[in-house]
Amino acid sequence: MDRKVKFVITMALGIMLAISLFNGLATYNAKRALEVEFSSLKVENGNLSKKLNDIARDRKLLEERVTVLNNDLEKSSRETQDLRTRYDSAVKERDELIEKAKTLQKNYDKLRADLANVTREKQKLGQKMEEGLNPLKNENVKLKQELANVNKIKSGLDAELSKLKGEKSGLEQKLSRIDSVLQEKLTNLRYLSIKEELDAIGAGTQAGQAPSEPQAQKESVELPPIIVKPQTPAQPFETSSSASARPAGSVLEINKANKFVIVDLGRDSGVKTGDTFRVFRHGSPIAIIEVIQARQGISACDIKEESLPVETGDIVR
Repeated sequence: MDRKVKFVITMALGIMLAISLFNGLATYNAKRALEVEFSSLKVENGNLSKKLNDIARDRKLLEERVTVLNNDLEKSSRETQDLRTRYDSAVKERDELIEKAKTLQKNYDKLRADLANVTREKQKLGQKMEEGLNPLKNENVKLKQELANVNKIKSGLDAELSKLKGEKSGLEQKLSRIDSVLQEKLTNLRYLSIKEELDAIGAGTQAGQAPSEPQAQKESVELPPIIVKPQTPAQPFETSSSASARPAGSVLEINKANKFVIVDLGRDSGVKTGDTFRVFRHGSPIAIIEVIQARQGISACDIKEESLPVETGDIVR
């Protein structure tokens, strides 16, 4: 290694010496040329006075070339110094890399030994796990079989539950339809009963006589008498908070001859004889009515005042 370094240094010095000799020779040759040329100029000074300026310029150029050559020589010296510095740095880095390589080799050998130990431990652990997993595998097979049986039972129970839910839904729908039909029939019966009674009373009033005795007896048995009161001065449309708090209903039937109406509000809505309601159409009050008889889900009301004729479907509050 030292021989190689000495050889490289010797070669570098030889190269530098050759460069210096070359530069010296070039300089010497340049000087010789200048001397010859200067001698020629002296000889021809008298005859070549007109070319003096050109010769002076050439001399200046040659001097500039010499300066450039000197600068190049200095630059070469600096580059040589830089090369030497870089060479020293490269040698230092090479030594550091060699040390790192040695360290990496040691670490690699250590890792190989550790890997061999881990491989042996892994083999031992695999053997132990294999010995311990055999009972677990057998038990896992049994558990899977039991789980399959449980899933079969669950599927059967789910099917039964779905069937029961369907039957329950069907029964609920049937009960709902039956309840709706019963409510509708009950309401119709009440509505027809009170309408017949009111029509009979209206007809008797127009004829100037009371209903016949059999009819009176029938009414005393089935319905209490409905009295059509004479028209009294109507009170102004009430605007109290109690009126707005009442449930809303609608007009079912109108007897324009006797000026009374039937509404779908009854005792089940808290309506009682003597209550006063307002009739609305499109949100505006058009009439005042007073309850003359209240039944379950239906009431008969006397028209006390109306700004527009009451019609079926008008809102009652």
